[in-house]
This record gives sequence, structure tokens and C-alpha cells, in this order.
Amino acid sequence: MDETVECKPAPAADLRELNEKYNIRHAAPIATKTAAIAKDGSVDAESAGITTDTTVDTPLQLVTKTLDTSDDPTENIYTFRAFVLGLGLSAFGAVLGEIFYFKPQTINVSIVFLIMIAYCLGEATVLIPRWGPVGRFLNPGPFTQKEHVFIVIMASSAATCALGTEQLAAQSLYYGNQPNAASAIFMLFSSQCIGYGLLGGIRNAFIYPTKFVWPSQLPNAALFQSMHLNKELARKRLRIFWCICVAVMVWEIVPQWMFPLTTGISIFCLANQDSAFFTRLFGGANGNEGMGFLGWCMDWQYIGEKEFTLPLSTLVNQLIGYIGCIALTLGAYYSNLWDAKRFPFMAQSLFTSNGTVYDQTQILGPDNQVDPAALQAYGFPRFATSKALSLLMKNMGITAAVVHVLLWNWHDIKFIFAPFRPSALKQNVQKVRTWWHHGFNSSFWKNFTSDADTPRKEYPGTEGDPHYAAMRAYKEVPSFWYISILAVSILIGLICCYQQKTGLPWWAFLLAVLLAWILTTFFACMYGIVGFYYQPTSAVQMIGAYMVPRRPVANMMFTLYGSNALVQAIQMLGDLKLAQYAKLPPRATFLAQILGTCAGSVFNWVMMNSIVDNRRDILLSVQGTNIWSGQNVQTYNSQAVAWGGTANEILYHSGRHGTYWMVPMGLFFGIFAPMPFWIGHKYFPQLRLNSINTFLICTWLGWLSVGINSSLLAYFVFGFFAQGYLRRYKPTLFAKWNNICAAAIAGGCSLIIFILTFAVAGGSGKARDFPQWWGNNMDGNVDRCKYLNGT
Repeated sequence: MDETVECKPAPAADLRELNEKYNIRHAAPIATKTAAIAKDGSVDAESAGITTDTTVDTPLQLVTKTLDTSDDPTENIYTFRAFVLGLGLSAFGAVLGEIFYFKPQTINVSIVFLIMIAYCLGEATVLIPRWGPVGRFLNPGPFTQKEHVFIVIMASSAATCALGTEQLAAQSLYYGNQPNAASAIFMLFSSQCIGYGLLGGIRNAFIYPTKFVWPSQLPNAALFQSMHLNKELARKRLRIFWCICVAVMVWEIVPQWMFPLTTGISIFCLANQDSAFFTRLFGGANGNEGMGFLGWCMDWQYIGEKEFTLPLSTLVNQLIGYIGCIALTLGAYYSNLWDAKRFPFMAQSLFTSNGTVYDQTQILGPDNQVDPAALQAYGFPRFATSKALSLLMKNMGITAAVVHVLLWNWHDIKFIFAPFRPSALKQNVQKVRTWWHHGFNSSFWKNFTSDADTPRKEYPGTEGDPHYAAMRAYKEVPSFWYISILAVSILIGLICCYQQKTGLPWWAFLLAVLLAWILTTFFACMYGIVGFYYQPTSAVQMIGAYMVPRRPVANMMFTLYGSNALVQAIQMLGDLKLAQYAKLPPRATFLAQILGTCAGSVFNWVMMNSIVDNRRDILLSVQGTNIWSGQNVQTYNSQAVAWGGTANEILYHSGRHGTYWMVPMGLFFGIFAPMPFWIGHKYFPQLRLNSINTFLICTWLGWLSVGINSSLLAYFVFGFFAQGYLRRYKPTLFAKWNNICAAAIAGGCSLIIFILTFAVAGGSGKARDFPQWWGNNMDGNVDRCKYLNGT
């Protein structure tokens, strides 16, 4: 028998009263018991209060059996080290996120990686001698969980790359119009913060009810608790983390610089280096090269770490979409759908009808507005067929997601729409009339700020939830804070629209904000319950095209405020739910989000300018390199030109259907995608058709139209190994090390890419390429597939 040591949990509030009140025997499985922890870092599940024979069938059981519910209200949050580490990691995360944005395959800064780095730095500050007032100021004592969460929320808010930099990059690359620094930064502030204001006033509906679990935050909350409830276990996990992290850092030098062939090893291309079909099907180590089928990727930057944490059902649905995408895209290309063979197999740029790159300056008149006569003379823009097909399928995915949630989760979300019933609207109108006739007196302001000035009351859907009950001890954020952010963001956005001469009128700007609120309200419901969402950028661009036709830059601004707000609002709600699990006061969360978002916007802008200035030619090229790519900016601009500038011509030509009329129709087709499976499950539940997620399938049917695709085989192999084998047959091993390994991989990649970007990849202004050899084919595709030169 292993020798064990008994470790007491961190100081916590007594929850016995709550347990008795709500009759929850399992409310605090970890905090109410001590855990037997072996010297190897393993935890005896029974002694920790975690039983393996109980089921987790409801959201309440999930959040009380897997997470600790204790709280220590005495923990200090606003320490000097918390602000220094939070702002420092915000700068690091923002720079790294912007670098990732200009990669051939867009990846995000891992929040798990930020958690681990923040913990290591926070624990390092504890070593500072506490001599005198200065020592106690720099080292206020043990590094607490609340400080840790405060730092990570600040850093993750900054690490979410601002979509506004995409617009600024497009204006610089394609329109020769780069706004001054003040205008650009204020636009980023406005577009990043407006999402907070949109849902801030009704945030409680998405955070308080237990049914809104926010699945993506559960592993993060568990990781925080594993680090702070028991220090010995944390040290063991950190040793493993750093071993894997350093190993990944050392290895990533190989595919990123020395031996790029390992980004996508294709035995088919090595066997036949003269086949265009093999390049399109099996190639994928370069951006926009091919579909990467059966290629093996050894670059963890592109494999990523998400597959280790995604549910098995999600991976299965993605795999169905992946296989379908290969068949659909190849079928469309070789059947010459939309004149596919005239254009490159994969590309995000626009083309003329004869296949040359579309010169948008030929159709733009004054103020970057499309000139109809010049458009008729030069010709209509065309998409690569894989790109048009991707837009079609992702449009289907947007409405499929809406219908999927309505069919499967309506009972979970219907109460949110109760205020919009005619009777409720009538009551609200009556209240406004009363206030108007009697003046906005003290009773009005009392109601306006009641969420902050009065104790938090019982909220529908929170019955028996000890996490919510513990948070009732903290003051809420006044709603007018969020409303003020919304008002200021709208005002700044309107000023930037006119100062930058985008051509977007004020009424269209306000409609974009309204559209963002509608989309965000719905997708926040979906993500909070089922754990995924898709940013409907293309749909917003199409809607903006009808409102403000023939103005590409105006369309980009409309899309920025109509789509980016969704990302920021969901980020805000996810942080608030994480704060509830970690018992971080709402006002501390609000401060961390605002500081991180504003700091991140500045560093996003600085890094974007550096990359655009130094890598301009690569960002404008169709294929790019395996290090840098302008595919995101190309997509953003090409859709702005196509939909915002020429939508009427490409959809309807000479009074009949135009070439791409089916693309926006995808929004209509997606409505019907989930229905057969819902009906089938209703009558034949034994078929388990409820596991089919048409949103994921439709989205992945258009997944392979861009970037480096050689990583998908490894993605599914590791994902099915972790979720299909380890989780099912080795649950203890999975629970102990899966998240740690995923974090270490993400951390190693993030650190080495940050270093290599400035050391050898040209981020500092000068690229230092590794000498050319067989494994570093700089004159073609690195996987030795036939180089098609964008054809």
C-alpha cells in the first residue's frame, strides 16, 4: 500500500447550512473531506469524496459532483502582483494571438496555457522575502485561487484577437488607407467592448441558472481547484507539465524551421510528385495546397490540443463532416461546378472570369465605392469553388444551429424570451409611461441600480445550486456600468465610421448593433448549454450588403460591429460563469475583463502593424508560406468586395439567378437539416439520432477550404485515443493527466512560436531561413507534392 499524507483543503466557508437548506448531500465533495494523496501525486477517489458509482445526469449533479463549492471570502484579490501579472500576460497573450491570426491555420491562445503560466509566476512571487512594507506589498502571502482567476480572465480577454485588426489590415493592404493610431485604437476599444454592453444588462439570465453549465469552463474551473486545494498534487502536475512543455518547445523548432516536411508527411505525394490530383487530395502542408487526406502532421501548432478535451460525440460529428467535405469539394471541382477549373483549387482571393486575380481597384470609384460602369467593363468577381462551397455549407450550419437548439433545447431557453411576450411588453410600456409622467425620480434610479445595491435574491433555475448561493455574498455589477459601456462604444464607433470615411451611415451602424444583439442573445443560449457556437460572419456580411450596397469598406465596418460583438459577449459570459465556479466577485471579473480587453487592443494593433509592414507580399499572395498567411484578411476583404460591392450582380444577373445565388440560400436550407434526425429520434429513440449534430456536420462540410489541412488525421487519431480509449477504459489516467498534457502542448507551442516569430520568421523585420535541403523545399510545397502555383 502506498504511503499517503493527509492534506487539509484550503480555508473555506461552512456550507452545512446550505446543504441542509437545499438537501444536497454532495454539495461539497472535496471541501468537506480530506483527500488521501500518495507520494506519486495520485488521489484516492473515495477519500476525496468522489465516488465512481454515482451518475451525473443533471446540470446540478455535474457542477456539484465535479467541482468544489467552497469559498473563502477573506482571500485578497486586488494585489500588486495580480495587476502586474495580469497586465503582463495580457500583453503576451495579445501579441501571441495576433501572430496566430496571420498563420496558415488560425489557432487561438490556450486559456489552459495561461492558467499554467500564471500559476508558475504567481507561485514564484511567494519566494520574495516579506521584509518590511515593500516586501509585504510585493508578496502579500500565499498565491490564492481568486488572484489566479483574476489574472487569467484579464489575460484571456486580451488574448482574444480583435477582429478590428482584420479590418485595419485589409484597409492597409487593399485600399491604401491606414487610419491614424488614435482612430484605429479607439475603434478597437469600441468594437471589443460593445459586446460587453450588449448582453451586460441581461447577463444574469445566462449565468445564474444551473442549466447554463458553460461546458467549456468546467475543465478550467477544475484545473484552478486542483492547483489551489492541494499544493502537493499541484507540484506533481507542474513537473509533468514542464517536462512535456519543454519537449514540445524543442521539437517545434524542427517542423517550424529546420524540417518543414514534418508539417505534413504524405507517402502518396512522395511516391508520385507529378500528380495534380494527388496534390489536391493528399497535399496539405502548405496553405491552400490541398485537403491533406491521410497526411501525417508532426507539428503540434496545427494539431492543437482541443481534440483532447472535446466530447467523443463532437469528434464523431466532425469526422462525418470532414469525410463529406473531401468528397463534396473534389466532386464540385472535377465536375466543374461554378467553372471550378478556371480558378485555383483553394483560394480566398477574388478572380476574374478567366482565372486571374481580381484587381478591385479597377471597379472602385471615389470613397472606395463600386462604380457600376467600371464593374460592367471589368467583369464580376468570382470565388474559387471550394471557397463558395464553404460559404454555402457554413451558412447552412448557422441556421442548423438555431433549429437544433430550438428542437432539442427549447425548454431550457424559452424563459429567456418571456420578456418579449405581448403581455410583458405591455407592462414595460406602462412602466415607462409611469416614469415619464412622474419624472425619473429616486424610485426609478433605485430600480435601475437594484441589482448592485440590494442582496441577490433567489433566481429562477438556481434552486439548490450552492455555487449560486455562495455568490450571493458579493455585490453585483450595476447594470448601468454595462449600459454606459454600450453607449460609449456606440458613440466612439459612429465617430470612427465617419472619421475613417468608411461610408457606413449611422442608421446602418445602429442596425448592425441590433443584429449583433439578436444573434448574440441566441448563440449565448446555445453555447451556455451545449458548449459550441459558430461566428456568423458571412451571414452578417450578406445582410450588410443589402443595407449598404456597393461599399466594401462600409460592409467591413458593418460586419465588425455585427459579428465581433458576438465573440466578445460570449467571452464575457464564459468568464462570469468561470468566476461563479471560482467564487470571484462579479466586480473583480468586470475590472479584469475591461483592463484585459483595452490592453489587448493596443498590443493587437502594434503587432498587426509590424506583421503587415514586414510581410506584405506574403499576405497578399494566394498561397502564402507554411509560416505566414494572409488568408484571414483575404477572406474578409474578398467577401466585403463580393457581397458588399457586387452582391446584386453575382446573385442576380440579367433578371435571372446569378452564379452564386445558392450561397445565401444556405441559410434557408440549414433550417431543414436537423429536422429528420429530431423526428427520427422521436419515433425510433433506439437509433440514438440525438447524437447527430447537423450544425457541426454542416460546418465541417466546408472546413477544408483554407489553410494547412495535413493535421486532420493526427487530430482525429489523438482525439479518439483520448476520448474514446483513455476516458472510457483508463478513466483515472484520463482524469489525472489529460488536461495537463493538453495544456503543456499548447504552452510549448505558444512559447516557441513567440520566440521563433521574432528570431527567425521575420517578426522583428528580418527573416532568417534555414538553409535549403531536401526536407526544406523552399521552391515548392514542403511535402513534395506537385506545386500547382495556385492553380
